[in-house]
Amino acid sequence: MSSAIQDTIKALVEFEAELESARLEAVDSKKKVVKDAGDWAASAKSSALSKAQQFASERIAKAKAEAEKQAEAIRAKGQADLKNFESSISRRKTKAAEYVVGRLLGVQQ
Repeated sequence: MSSAIQDTIKALVEFEAELESARLEAVDSKKKVVKDAGDWAASAKSSALSKAQQFASERIAKAKAEAEKQAEAIRAKGQADLKNFESSISRRKTKAAEYVVGRLLGVQQ
């Protein structure tokens, strides 16, 4: 009988060793899953930031191009208005000078 008890104890010790091995594998697997999840999250964050920066850069470039286009249109209109104003002044300069001289000399027009 003592052999049966020893065999049972030996089997229980082996079973306990297998359980401990399984527990350690489960702990290692849990650590690996947690590490992999952290790595995945870091990768996803990096990818999201990269895409957001790219999107922002594209929007900024588009807005800058639009603003430059509007600025050019405003500048062109300003130059055209200035040219028209200068032309108007040139056309009326002689008449304005005659009017001022006439007023200074007391001549009514």
